[in-house]
Amino acid sequence: MEPFKYHIFVCTQAKPEGMESCAAKGAEQTLAALRREIARAGLDSEVQVTTCGCLGLCEKGPNLIVYPEGTWYAQVKAEDVAGIVSEHLKLGRPVARLARPDASSMKKEISEHFAKVKAIKEFLEKSGLVPEEVNAVMRGFMESRIMLTAVELDLFSAIGVGATAAQAAKTVKAHPRSTEAVLNALVALKLLTKNGEVFYNTPLTARYLVAGGSDDSRLALMHMVHLWRRWSTLTAAVREGTAVAKEALKKRGKDQTAAFIAAMHKNASFAAKAVVPAIDLGGVGSLLDVGGGSGAYAIAFARKKPGMKVTVFDLPGVIPLTKKYIAAADLADAIRTQAGDMTKDKLGAGYDLVFVSAICHMFSPKENLALFKRIKSALNPGGRVVIQDFVLDNAKTSPRMAAVFALNMLVNTKGGGTYSGEEYLDWLEQAGFAEGKIQPLPGPTRLAIGKKS
Repeated sequence: MEPFKYHIFVCTQAKPEGMESCAAKGAEQTLAALRREIARAGLDSEVQVTTCGCLGLCEKGPNLIVYPEGTWYAQVKAEDVAGIVSEHLKLGRPVARLARPDASSMKKEISEHFAKVKAIKEFLEKSGLVPEEVNAVMRGFMESRIMLTAVELDLFSAIGVGATAAQAAKTVKAHPRSTEAVLNALVALKLLTKNGEVFYNTPLTARYLVAGGSDDSRLALMHMVHLWRRWSTLTAAVREGTAVAKEALKKRGKDQTAAFIAAMHKNASFAAKAVVPAIDLGGVGSLLDVGGGSGAYAIAFARKKPGMKVTVFDLPGVIPLTKKYIAAADLADAIRTQAGDMTKDKLGAGYDLVFVSAICHMFSPKENLALFKRIKSALNPGGRVVIQDFVLDNAKTSPRMAAVFALNMLVNTKGGGTYSGEEYLDWLEQAGFAEGKIQPLPGPTRLAIGKKS
């Protein structure tokens, strides 16, 4: 039984460059226009739109099918969508000029297409060529490096509302020839557009990567730029079992600290919307955020429970940045700060809840156990520790991001990594916590919770 009056399937499958596909012919723009026009017509509750894989008519894409009639539409451009919505979806009249009424010839085309695809796959399998999905992963660093270089040079800001390669090169103090090559590649990656010799930002890059953009994130993304050299030492780090990059073992400089805290603030401000509501603050009169960085979580806790005493504990070099973020949130009177080193200094005392987010992956198992013991000393009887971090399944192969992040810690720390739920519960028990549990969250992180007896 169909719960909607109409159900539309839109092919958005992308294929390797040079091959016909709906994606290459503008399927995403068609899909966006379809959703926009359906909403504008007030048909959201009557029409369901679902993306799908290849429909077998790639040369005539973008393709879509409207059920329950099973009307096939071909070569549907974004500008064609309004007609389909007004005629077919509102009045029940299929648009003849776009519909494919010839079922027999259409079936023949589809059959021939899939036979051709099968033959190509069999040929590639017999050839012994490395599959495209493997090659794509292997060369993924190339596109990543283009993006990192553009962010590092601040090329998107240099493009602004439009600039030639020569103008952008002059702004960022780079060579015109190489700058043009990078800009052309960014167009190929759909991060810029080009008209004649002039390059333009897309709505996405204008929003996030241009200085003064509505969600300017360049400073935060510079943290990824700083990780590049360390990741290039992964092979050596695997051999040695620890970070080998000299800069990874040094304290961050001012610029790197600011970029790191900006990146963490961006991520934590978003994650806090899911994490903080998942934590029961009933009976909590005082809360300590260990390694709180920008104070993003402390800000969210203070807003959730006004009047609660909230403290952010972090390194002396971080606390001045913390104060700026807290002041910007207009919570300077509600959140206090405490400077110190969590690996050796006392955290204080008299807290009902200690929150630890994105910290444990930086430490070795021995260091985490020692931290948990210091946290217990800071808690009131019956107080809780809540740890938010990547938590692997017991096989340590998922979530995917958590498994990959273990290597980020390998190249960046002496003994850090990502750990399983079993390991967190074991540390909590050894540190003297009771009622240990792992609480799921949306995304790759989890909560590990323990109660002081």
